[in-house]
Amino acid sequence: MKNFIAKFWAILSIFLLLGSFMFGQQLQDLLMKAPFMRIDPSFSGGEVESTINQGAYTINIHQKVFPALIGEGSEGFRQITVIKNDSTINNYNLEPFAADSLTTVKIVENVPEITKNGATFTIEEVGLSNKNLIFRIYEKR
Repeated sequence: MKNFIAKFWAILSIFLLLGSFMFGQQLQDLLMKAPFMRIDPSFSGGEVESTINQGAYTINIHQKVFPALIGEGSEGFRQITVIKNDSTINNYNLEPFAADSLTTVKIVENVPEITKNGATFTIEEVGLSNKNLIFRIYEKR
């Protein structure tokens, strides 16, 4: 009986391996839609906390993320994604908006200017992806 189970498992694993190579993308898409799967917030920016619609733009403000191997780390970020609703716009120019109660963001010529606790600084890590402007506000606890 053990011999039969071992051979059955070996043959089954060969078919699973071949199937994963041939249908890898479809398998990946299927797993990504499964309710028990979550994307690491370091890649996705975390869950969307609030959405602001400013006509030509939609702004998604993500929850704060403090990634660590186990639990939460001391350094983290808040991702903000600005989506163009109007394809004729070349540059992002947004009036100031609140990311949270302490943080205000203003964007001029695709460069976000952050005001936090009265101090103003510019985020240099800016990613332009298709019609999205993605940037992260880094912070420590």
